[in-house]
Amino acid sequence: MISLSHRLAALAEAGRTGALHVGGTPGGVVYLVAGRITYAESPACPGIGERLVGCGRLSAAQWRAAYEAGHGTRSVGRLLLRDGHLGHHELACRVVASITAATHALLQGDEGALRFVPGERHWFGTIAQADLGNLGPEAARRLLARPAPCGPRPVRHRPRPDSPR
Repeated sequence: MISLSHRLAALAEAGRTGALHVGGTPGGVVYLVAGRITYAESPACPGIGERLVGCGRLSAAQWRAAYEAGHGTRSVGRLLLRDGHLGHHELACRVVASITAATHALLQGDEGALRFVPGERHWFGTIAQADLGNLGPEAARRLLARPAPCGPRPVRHRPRPDSPR
Protein backbone atom coordinates (compact mmCIF):
# COMPACT_ATOMS: atom_id res chain seq x y z
CA MET A 1 0.00 0.00 0.00
CA ILE A 2 1.34 3.44 -0.95
CA SER A 3 1.71 5.88 1.95
CA LEU A 4 -0.19 9.14 2.19
CA SER A 5 2.95 11.25 1.88
CA HIS A 6 4.06 9.35 -1.24
CA ARG A 7 0.60 9.60 -2.82
CA LEU A 8 0.44 13.35 -2.12
CA ALA A 9 3.92 13.82 -3.55
CA ALA A 10 2.94 11.94 -6.72
CA LEU A 11 -0.24 14.01 -7.13
CA ALA A 12 1.70 17.24 -6.56
CA GLU A 13 4.40 16.28 -9.04
CA ALA A 14 1.76 15.43 -11.65
CA GLY A 15 -0.02 18.76 -11.05
CA ARG A 16 -3.33 17.04 -10.31
CA THR A 17 -6.55 18.75 -9.27
CA GLY A 18 -9.02 16.90 -7.06
CA ALA A 19 -9.54 15.47 -3.60
CA LEU A 20 -7.56 12.73 -1.90
CA HIS A 21 -9.87 10.98 0.56
CA VAL A 22 -7.94 9.38 3.41
CA GLY A 23 -9.48 6.49 5.31
CA GLY A 24 -8.36 5.34 8.73
CA THR A 25 -8.15 7.25 11.95
CA PRO A 26 -8.71 10.17 12.02
CA GLY A 27 -9.32 10.21 8.25
CA GLY A 28 -10.06 13.25 6.16
CA VAL A 29 -9.64 14.85 2.76
CA VAL A 30 -6.83 16.81 1.12
CA TYR A 31 -7.88 19.10 -1.75
CA LEU A 32 -5.42 19.96 -4.52
CA VAL A 33 -5.45 22.41 -7.41
CA ALA A 34 -2.66 22.03 -9.96
CA GLY A 35 -0.73 19.89 -7.47
CA ARG A 36 -0.90 22.37 -4.60
CA ILE A 37 -2.93 21.83 -1.44
CA THR A 38 -5.77 24.35 -1.23
CA TYR A 39 -7.58 22.89 1.77
CA ALA A 40 -7.44 19.89 4.07
CA GLU A 41 -9.91 18.67 6.62
CA SER A 42 -10.08 16.01 9.27
CA PRO A 43 -12.55 15.34 12.08
CA ALA A 44 -9.54 15.59 14.43
CA CYS A 45 -9.21 19.34 13.75
CA PRO A 46 -11.57 22.27 13.63
CA GLY A 47 -12.33 23.56 10.17
CA ILE A 48 -11.87 27.13 9.01
CA GLY A 49 -15.37 28.14 10.13
CA GLU A 50 -14.92 26.74 13.62
CA ARG A 51 -11.57 28.49 13.86
CA LEU A 52 -12.86 31.89 12.71
CA VAL A 53 -15.89 31.79 15.02
CA GLY A 54 -13.99 30.16 17.91
CA CYS A 55 -11.37 32.90 18.04
CA GLY A 56 -14.01 35.62 17.77
CA ARG A 57 -12.91 36.83 14.34
CA LEU A 58 -16.41 36.19 12.93
CA SER A 59 -19.77 35.85 14.62
CA ALA A 60 -21.65 32.61 14.13
CA ALA A 61 -24.25 34.56 12.10
CA GLN A 62 -21.59 36.03 9.78
CA TRP A 63 -20.09 32.59 9.20
CA ARG A 64 -23.49 30.98 8.61
CA ALA A 65 -24.48 33.69 6.10
CA ALA A 66 -21.24 33.32 4.12
CA TYR A 67 -21.47 29.52 4.20
CA GLU A 68 -25.09 29.46 3.05
CA ALA A 69 -24.46 31.99 0.27
CA GLY A 70 -21.23 30.45 -1.05
CA HIS A 71 -21.32 26.74 -0.28
CA GLY A 72 -22.90 25.68 -3.57
CA THR A 73 -20.54 27.76 -5.71
CA ARG A 74 -17.35 27.00 -3.73
CA SER A 75 -16.98 30.69 -2.93
CA VAL A 76 -17.29 30.98 0.86
CA GLY A 77 -13.78 32.42 1.20
CA ARG A 78 -14.31 34.96 -1.58
CA LEU A 79 -17.56 36.09 0.04
CA LEU A 80 -15.82 36.67 3.37
CA LEU A 81 -13.28 38.84 1.56
CA ARG A 82 -15.84 40.66 -0.57
CA ASP A 83 -17.98 41.51 2.45
CA GLY A 84 -14.94 42.89 4.28
CA HIS A 85 -15.02 40.42 7.17
CA LEU A 86 -11.31 39.63 6.77
CA GLY A 87 -8.39 40.80 4.69
CA HIS A 88 -6.88 38.46 2.12
CA HIS A 89 -3.58 38.03 3.95
CA GLU A 90 -5.26 37.20 7.27
CA LEU A 91 -7.66 34.73 5.69
CA ALA A 92 -4.86 33.08 3.68
CA CYS A 93 -2.79 32.66 6.86
CA ARG A 94 -5.74 31.10 8.66
CA VAL A 95 -6.40 28.73 5.75
CA VAL A 96 -2.74 27.64 5.70
CA ALA A 97 -2.94 27.05 9.47
CA SER A 98 -6.01 24.83 8.89
CA ILE A 99 -4.22 22.97 6.10
CA THR A 100 -1.16 22.43 8.29
CA ALA A 101 -3.16 21.16 11.26
CA ALA A 102 -5.26 18.75 9.18
CA THR A 103 -2.35 17.36 7.14
CA HIS A 104 -0.39 16.95 10.37
CA ALA A 105 -3.26 14.94 11.87
CA LEU A 106 -3.57 12.84 8.70
CA LEU A 107 0.15 12.15 8.41
CA GLN A 108 0.31 11.23 12.10
CA GLY A 109 -2.84 9.09 12.08
CA ASP A 110 -3.48 5.46 11.30
CA GLU A 111 -3.69 5.49 7.56
CA GLY A 112 -6.44 3.66 5.73
CA ALA A 113 -7.44 3.43 2.09
CA LEU A 114 -6.60 6.36 -0.19
CA ARG A 115 -9.00 7.38 -2.95
CA PHE A 116 -8.39 10.27 -5.35
CA VAL A 117 -11.42 11.94 -6.95
CA PRO A 118 -10.27 14.04 -9.95
CA GLY A 119 -11.78 17.51 -10.19
CA GLU A 120 -13.42 17.50 -6.75
CA ARG A 121 -13.06 20.90 -5.04
CA HIS A 122 -13.74 22.15 -1.53
CA TRP A 123 -16.73 24.41 -0.84
CA PHE A 124 -14.52 27.11 0.73
CA GLY A 125 -12.81 27.90 -2.58
CA THR A 126 -9.15 28.61 -3.23
CA ILE A 127 -7.83 31.37 -1.00
CA ALA A 128 -4.33 30.00 -0.31
CA GLN A 129 -2.17 27.15 -1.50
CA ALA A 130 0.49 25.13 0.27
CA ASP A 131 3.21 22.97 -1.19
CA LEU A 132 3.60 19.52 0.31
CA GLY A 133 7.32 20.15 0.81
CA ASN A 134 6.55 23.12 3.06
CA LEU A 135 4.23 21.05 5.23
CA GLY A 136 6.81 18.34 5.93
CA PRO A 137 9.03 20.45 8.22
CA GLU A 138 5.99 21.93 9.98
CA ALA A 139 4.57 18.48 10.64
CA ALA A 140 7.96 17.34 11.95
CA ARG A 141 8.19 20.40 14.20
CA ARG A 142 4.75 19.68 15.61
CA LEU A 143 5.59 16.04 16.26
CA LEU A 144 8.70 17.05 18.18
CA ALA A 145 6.78 19.62 20.21
CA ARG A 146 4.04 17.23 21.40
CA PRO A 147 1.29 17.54 22.31
CA ALA A 148 0.14 19.00 19.01
CA PRO A 149 -3.47 20.13 19.50
CA CYS A 150 -5.48 20.87 16.39
CA GLY A 151 -8.03 23.00 18.18
CA PRO A 152 -7.93 26.71 18.66
CA ARG A 153 -5.67 27.85 21.45
CA PRO A 154 -7.15 29.93 24.25
CA VAL A 155 -6.75 33.65 23.72
CA ARG A 156 -4.82 35.32 26.52
CA HIS A 157 -5.24 39.04 26.68
CA ARG A 158 -2.20 40.81 28.01
CA PRO A 159 -2.20 44.53 28.64
CA ARG A 160 0.04 46.46 26.30
CA PRO A 161 2.98 48.08 28.07
CA ASP A 162 1.81 51.54 27.05
CA SER A 163 -1.83 51.07 28.08
CA PRO A 164 -3.22 52.32 31.40
CA ARG A 165 -3.87 49.58 33.92
